[in-house]
Amino acid sequence: MNTHDHDIDIDEREWQAQERALQDARRGAPATPGDPLAARYRKVADALRVPPADLLPADFAERVARQAQVNARAPATAPAEPDPRFEIDLMRAVLAVFGLASAVVVAMYGQQWLPPILQLLHLDSAVAVNWTLALAACLGATWATEQLRRHKVRTHAA
Repeated sequence: MNTHDHDIDIDEREWQAQERALQDARRGAPATPGDPLAARYRKVADALRVPPADLLPADFAERVARQAQVNARAPATAPAEPDPRFEIDLMRAVLAVFGLASAVVVAMYGQQWLPPILQLLHLDSAVAVNWTLALAACLGATWATEQLRRHKVRTHAA
């Protein structure tokens, strides 16, 4: 029942059936006899004329106000803080499972994929060994400085 002039193809028969059903519903007249299309639209028009059923109970506002008063009088409690030890232990467990799974994969399939990787990386040369040692030294230095920092923080906090 849109009356805008747009480039929309409107089926004139459908439009007229909708209008007849709407007019019949407004007048309170029975559906136009012998017009099944208007009868279907009449059901829609009748449904739109009836307000939706009120699904809230009659005392809904009173109950909500009463609950709000009870909540306002109740002492405010802060939510419990998460336990950081649990998270740390969980992370350690996940890392242990990951390490174990990695070891199992290497043990099972290492002979198949390790030689091509070593060949690709040219780890049989002295240069590769030097780079590997440099990487290990960097990782060790990073770990050691982190341990020193943590020790310093613990001693100053105590």
